[in-house]
Amino acid sequence: MKKITLLLLLAFTSIIYAQDPIYVTITGECSDVTGTYTFNGLVNGKNNYVQSFTIAGTTIVIGVGFDGIKWVLYANGDITDDGFDNIAVPDGLLPPFIGWVNSQCADGTMTISQVLNVDENYLKNIIIYPNPSSDFVIVENSKDNSSFDYKIVDLTGRVVAIGKSKFNDKISVETLSIGNYLIQIKNEIGQTFNKKFVKI
Repeated sequence: MKKITLLLLLAFTSIIYAQDPIYVTITGECSDVTGTYTFNGLVNGKNNYVQSFTIAGTTIVIGVGFDGIKWVLYANGDITDDGFDNIAVPDGLLPPFIGWVNSQCADGTMTISQVLNVDENYLKNIIIYPNPSSDFVIVENSKDNSSFDYKIVDLTGRVVAIGKSKFNDKISVETLSIGNYLIQIKNEIGQTFNKKFVKI
């Protein structure tokens, strides 16, 4: 009986803390650590994610985690060795998707999107254009023209627009200030993904 109770407790705990991976996109000097990072437990009360990379014949483990004050992209288990950091600390366990500032990565940008049960082949069919744009963007899906809900988020994590649209239809960005944005999309079957665009 104790074994069954223990197994049920372990299964329940793994369901509570099991997390979908995140996709980290980096440009510039540290772009070679762009990729899918998998959940690796909790650190300082927030989710921690890691991915191994082989660069110039050396394997390094890059992580995204919370150091107790800010979120960081760090190397080889040293959470103080941050290439990017983010002082935004949203409620919940997930890191902020935008607002990352480079520190040891001398140039470039970093954004995060959550990978939520979205088939990679499905994502390959989706692009956002024109990008950059001054008045509208189109989220094109070559295989689908169904509707979706969207939020447009600025670099501080503030939601600046919300609405409903269809794939391949225009979404007005005319009233947005010049800058970088993330459009967070949730399709009719609940799949969620993000696309970056620039308002000029």
